[in-house]
Amino acid sequence: MKTNTSIQIGTRIRHFRELAGLTQMQLSEKIPCEPSTLAHYETGKNLVSMTKLIRISEILEVELYQFFITSPIESDMETIEKLNKLLLNANKVQIGLIYNIVSSVLELNAQNR
Repeated sequence: MKTNTSIQIGTRIRHFRELAGLTQMQLSEKIPCEPSTLAHYETGKNLVSMTKLIRISEILEVELYQFFITSPIESDMETIEKLNKLLLNANKVQIGLIYNIVSSVLELNAQNR
């Protein structure tokens, strides 16, 4: 049965799956579950179990809490625009720190794949 919670979690599963560049088939094989089951999770028709959600978060390299955030999911362009606005107000030292943090995160992510 669809609930606000199942729809919210399902929307985030789909969002993070697409960001990871995985199809429903690919993710369902890694979980493992039937592709139709994953489709039901993503549409909110079925509420995913905590065990499966933990597995999905591990596969997609997403912190578990991110599936429960209630704010709307922004497009990549919206996020980039917000980052640009923040950077315009940052000083030289802050920009250097931000660059180092982002570089480190991306490097760690590349090493873990």
